[in-house]
Amino acid sequence: MLIPAQLETPRAVLIEVEVIAMVIAIGAWGGVVSFLLKLEEGKASGFHCRLMRCINQIIISCFTSFILSAVAVEKGLSFNMILLFAGVGGVFSVPIIKILGARVKRIVSGKG
Repeated sequence: MLIPAQLETPRAVLIEVEVIAMVIAIGAWGGVVSFLLKLEEGKASGFHCRLMRCINQIIISCFTSFILSAVAVEKGLSFNMILLFAGVGGVFSVPIIKILGARVKRIVSGKG
């Protein structure tokens, strides 16, 4: 199933810029949510440190949401499911990266 903004060609899957921007925006929002969930109330730290941790989380979440959305597009899922994957990838970015990293390591080593 093709999403409305997707063109499938023999060489590549082309997606409109609006869809990619939406995936990245949802991933960034997931990063903010993830940061807020991990925020430690009792720990005193400066505004600058918290801001840097939040920006780091947003960058990691955007990357993970983009990867999961690419998998969803490859599987031929609907537009709503692609956005769902982007959101989940944004919120649960660190565990997902660890799981994917372990899986890639197994595949490269020949055990997967």
